Amino acid sequence: MSAQPDPLAQITLTPRRFAAVLAAVALITGLVLAIVPVSVAHPANNSSVSCGNTFGGVESPALNEALGKPERAELVQYIDMCDRAIGNRGDYAVFLFFGGMIAGLALGVVRRTKPASPGSTHPTDPAQP
Repeated sequence: MSAQPDPLAQITLTPRRFAAVLAAVALITGLVLAIVPVSVAHPANNSSVSCGNTFGGVESPALNEALGKPERAELVQYIDMCDRAIGNRGDYAVFLFFGGMIAGLALGVVRRTKPASPGSTHPTDPAQP
């Protein structure tokens, strides 16, 4: 065997760094899902109607304008659809954001263990001092 170092060892992530990358991706994805506006389909003109984001909830006046001032029953149906869509998106956003935050905090708090050096281990044979 050659004494050259493994080239993959230089680019391979340790399990701790891989977990940190996943936590950061979850945190950012949750934040983006919370900020990006939610849309529902509008079947009349084959387009979509923006409902607002998970922070602000359904924006009824803007939804009324985007639908072209529909009847009250139709507006209530769209508000219900928007509310359910925002709720579903909010569930995923909260789960990813707080999951990433908790994982990131856990990675920062939990101590790393260093492998013991070969001479520092205690002998397991009772005959040896």
